[in-house]
Amino acid sequence: MKSWKKPTNEMINKALQSTKKVTARKYFFSRLENPLWLKPLAERGCFKYPPKGQRFDDGTIQFPYWPEIQYLKNVCHEVPDQVISLVLNLPKVDNPIVYDGILDIALQLPGKQSAKLKPKILEYAGMEHQLRTHRYADLLVYWTKQNQTSAALELSELLVKFAPDPQSEEKQKRRKENPGDWRTSLKPSPRMGPRIYCRIMSEGIRPLAESEPYKVARLLINTTADMIRLRTHWVDLDKEEDGSEWWCQLLHKSDSIHEDHEETLVHTLTFACEKVFEKLPNVIANLDKLLRKQHWKIFKRLRHHLYAQYPNEETKSWIRELILTYGNYNQWEYPYEFQQMVRSACEHFGETLLSKDERTRIFDTIHSGPPKEDFRKVAGEKFTEERFKQRKHYFRRKQLTPFIPVLFGEYATNFKELEDEADDLISDEDYQPVKTKIGMGSNRSPHSSKDLANFSNEDMLSCINDWEKEDRPTERDPFVRINIEALANAFQTFFSESIILDANRLKFWMENRERIERPIYVRAMINAMQADVKAKNFDKLREWLTFSEWVLTHPDREHEGEDRGSDKSRENPDWASARRAVCDFTGACLEKDVDVPITARGQLTKLFEMLCTQFDRRLDHNVTSNDPLIDSFTEGINSTRGRALGDLIKFGFWLRRRDSKCQVPEITAILEKRFAPETEHPLTLPEHAVLGRNYPWIVQLNETWAIKHKSDFFPQEVLPAWLSAFSSLVGYSDPFKLIFEILQKDFNFALQHLANFKRRGLSEQEVID
Repeated sequence: MKSWKKPTNEMINKALQSTKKVTARKYFFSRLENPLWLKPLAERGCFKYPPKGQRFDDGTIQFPYWPEIQYLKNVCHEVPDQVISLVLNLPKVDNPIVYDGILDIALQLPGKQSAKLKPKILEYAGMEHQLRTHRYADLLVYWTKQNQTSAALELSELLVKFAPDPQSEEKQKRRKENPGDWRTSLKPSPRMGPRIYCRIMSEGIRPLAESEPYKVARLLINTTADMIRLRTHWVDLDKEEDGSEWWCQLLHKSDSIHEDHEETLVHTLTFACEKVFEKLPNVIANLDKLLRKQHWKIFKRLRHHLYAQYPNEETKSWIRELILTYGNYNQWEYPYEFQQMVRSACEHFGETLLSKDERTRIFDTIHSGPPKEDFRKVAGEKFTEERFKQRKHYFRRKQLTPFIPVLFGEYATNFKELEDEADDLISDEDYQPVKTKIGMGSNRSPHSSKDLANFSNEDMLSCINDWEKEDRPTERDPFVRINIEALANAFQTFFSESIILDANRLKFWMENRERIERPIYVRAMINAMQADVKAKNFDKLREWLTFSEWVLTHPDREHEGEDRGSDKSRENPDWASARRAVCDFTGACLEKDVDVPITARGQLTKLFEMLCTQFDRRLDHNVTSNDPLIDSFTEGINSTRGRALGDLIKFGFWLRRRDSKCQVPEITAILEKRFAPETEHPLTLPEHAVLGRNYPWIVQLNETWAIKHKSDFFPQEVLPAWLSAFSSLVGYSDPFKLIFEILQKDFNFALQHLANFKRRGLSEQEVID
């Protein structure tokens, strides 16, 4: 144990006399590590008055740094009880810098001692202004691992809440005057901001749900109900409808690249409930009662989902109740989760689920539908008896499909006849809700992945090249549309499950790639390759990387005029989505849990060089978002070249994990090409933002090179580029002493140009704060 020298009164007084200036205080308290100074400094009132936020006439607010908090962090391991007592007695202030330091201390102390700081952490979580809110996820994980789940749950309750739409009262009033005004939609949001909220949910709440599934489920049930109430106008509060089929179409996962905060909340709730069923069978009934108490539709959907995943003797009676009380067998096609529950239960329980009489009543009801007048209204002038007959046959097939294991007699015979007549199969994806760009309906491939198994390679190639009846409704169901997107998904599934496993078939597609005329199918192949690599199958990695390099030989076209083309077109193909798929694929190769072999180094380097230097229409033609809340960094990572620049840094750490002394020459060489005056495509503002954000990581990879090139990252002579890079660094990076020392002149430069930040909007205003 380290030996500390006890300070004399003379030493303490002299130190305090010499630290009256802020710079001197920062220097002294940052370097002071002797815990024996804590008590005499506290007795002299050094920790009594942490600074408050300073508000100015122009509406801005500044949060002064509190040097003393650094000393408390320095000594908290040595004298934890003293530090805890001192921190708990600090007055409440509106300065997030003070509380951010307290959060640091909580992450350093052992579990029980860390949890004692809960009152101050909760105080911070309720404040208007906060810093580095993503670190709440770290604290939740830490408290969970340290068995301080009670404290973690209390903090979670504050973090997961939604705040009302700030225009709620005005919108409620307008809705009362004009119920059809779409602009009155209420939009509650998490206090932390959507991006941080999703991170807290995925990285903080989910691990807590693993440890305390029932308590987290109960918390999230209440949170979800509150969120829906905040989205709902007063006149609709008693209704079951919640619109969840629009804003959360799949309960257990997102079906889009960018998951929003409402989806994230429901997905985390679903995860917690699943963990209850897996780990705590004795409280399943209690959870079910909680879900039944909520009248919103999403909770019924969640019950259907859970019963589908966990059919057992306890859930059997609940499933029977839902099946027997369902009132729309002859009116409406089943919702997605309901049909999953029926199918799963019929497969699991067989004929013991429902008596013959009960099944007869259900099947007869199905056969009596659907209502002809409803179809006549939808079909309009296109209504014919023949079309209604086709619709009726399809409807019966769809309603009976979940009951296949328990069909009998004439019902089984009739269903087989309908199946023999049909030219497609019905799957889960045929039941609503399925997310599409055309609204509440479903997409269907003209050929399922099972159908494609019967095609020869040549026939399949002809099919994907020739089929182009885009977005046409089916004859039997006007709500179901057949399109290329769905065919590409079916092709991807077949490529992943069959072609990759068949050496002869795979050879055909690799050798005949130039004959694929629509880039959407190339994108599907890349997606299948990515899934293969993420499953840690590396035997074909070289082929996948070679294929990816071929994809990048197809440029992101400049598209003269308005006709951009499409990845679905053979006459005017757009390769942007396939190129983006390659970018996602290379990023997946670098993930720690994938860990592709070092033999991929050369090919990955080539791909990154192409991705980081080639034309990018979104960046080079400034095709960016018009949303004022989307900053340059977000624009950067939403572009292919910008995303590749960010992943290039990950490539450096991938190399470093294999050679701790590697100076990452591949990364510095590519960046030097981008910085060079003669570069074909000069760095754009979003790229400057991505590089500014990643500068601390580049310093870690090669400090000497990073210092030499810091003016390339932060070009003060080009103020817009410097503003973009520097605001991204400050706004998205944690404070790091070495970075401050390297960029001290840039921090001074920033102080001289605060007015420029103020003119750039909300995100930069947060940088100033």
